[in-house]
Amino acid sequence: MNIYEQCYRQLKQSGQQAWTGEGYERAWRKLTAILQALSKKHVLPAPGSVCLELGCGNGAMASLFMARAGYQVYGVDISPTAIGWAQETFSTAGLAADFQQGDVCTLGMYHDHQFDLVFDGSCLHCLIGDQRQRCYRQIKRILKPNGVFIVSSMCGQPKRPEDRQHYRAEKYQLMRQGQPWRTLMPLPRLTAELAASGFIAFKTSVSENPWWDHATLCCRLI
Repeated sequence: MNIYEQCYRQLKQSGQQAWTGEGYERAWRKLTAILQALSKKHVLPAPGSVCLELGCGNGAMASLFMARAGYQVYGVDISPTAIGWAQETFSTAGLAADFQQGDVCTLGMYHDHQFDLVFDGSCLHCLIGDQRQRCYRQIKRILKPNGVFIVSSMCGQPKRPEDRQHYRAEKYQLMRQGQPWRTLMPLPRLTAELAASGFIAFKTSVSENPWWDHATLCCRLI
């Protein structure tokens, strides 16, 4: 059982609302404010467009916002429990979405140029090493030529002393129990990685936190 499946089982059993646990309301407010601002600035495609959330979890974050706003929503997550939970929640709420269990590095269930918007549901920073390039290649394949890829990622360096002790700066990796746990890049390095992978960031914002910062990068294909 992978760590994400284990976590989602525990979250559902304990009655939490999403991956963020007790921090859900705060996370939801921040995400909603970001997506509303992007919509007002016409960064998001028009309602009715086809959108995919990578690492959608139980569907309680970007997928929920987009479905309520009238988008055609797809979501993928590695956890079967999360996907089943998302399907149950959306069915109960009378919302439509296509949620599938799968690996964001191998998105063979989706067609070339299928999506107007691919939204990183704080999934990219969970990918380590060559997983990131594999994911980028899939996004390039499934995104429409004029589509938008929105990255929502940890960035900068860890700020808490206990995290700094476990940060491998040469590889931009935060360690946990001796294993790479998160990719935590400075914003210029993340932007450069995206450019080298075929994406140009045309709008960037950073939310500062006491633990590490969080960046939102709106990208198009180069």
